[in-house]
Amino acid sequence: MSARPILDKIVNTIPLFVYYKPQGVSIKKLDEIILTLEEIEAFNLKDREGLEQIDAAREMGISRSTFQRLLKSARKKVITAIIEGKAIKFEGGNYIPDKNIIKKRCLRGNYHYHIKREDLKEEKQEYKLSKIKCPKCSKRLVTFI
Repeated sequence: MSARPILDKIVNTIPLFVYYKPQGVSIKKLDEIILTLEEIEAFNLKDREGLEQIDAAREMGISRSTFQRLLKSARKKVITAIIEGKAIKFEGGNYIPDKNIIKKRCLRGNYHYHIKREDLKEEKQEYKLSKIKCPKCSKRLVTFI
């Protein structure tokens, strides 16, 4: 049995800096924790913008349970970095920048997402994106135009 494919998440929050670290300590002397861009997006939507998990998950084009896992991971990494004095590096993840996504509302009031084929990073990404479904109406959230 093969592992489930990792789906890309819709991300709109890109940090201004690559590192966050304790003041007065050289980055070379610090251990670092990597916070992915989708973890930052989950953190931002829930804790900064105050969205409910289901609404934040919809914004990212993922299930509520996947959103919960991202949020839990982000919170654990941040508190570990604070308590243990580690640097936090912002990089990587499986995401699509929000600017490449076109959101359209269907007759049921749900948002559906469309992406241009030329905005895909790689050929395999099309398969991963096509598996994302609307939690309310079960239609594919991402279609290709």
